[in-house]
Amino acid sequence: MKMEELKGWIDTQDGWDYQLDDKGIVIRNDRFETLTHATFEAVDANTLEAITASCSQGKDVDHITRVTGYFSRTSGWNKGKTGELKDRHRTKVV
Repeated sequence: MKMEELKGWIDTQDGWDYQLDDKGIVIRNDRFETLTHATFEAVDANTLEAITASCSQGKDVDHITRVTGYFSRTSGWNKGKTGELKDRHRTKVV
């Protein structure tokens, strides 16, 4: 990937920003509150997908829960439903 392509992509994204330094680019991702530094060589050697994946720094996790026999992704739940999930008490069945 070329640095200009990466900068162009970041410019089109909400919550993303970058700053160039003498060794590469520092990418800010507001969603995950991360700062990621990529050297010029790393940008040239990787794809957009690989670079943007590193910007989440392992924080892009979708939780799944099982309720009454089926699985559901919690990322699609509203505020009230996620509150109920946090209030649940977990016990060990012996």
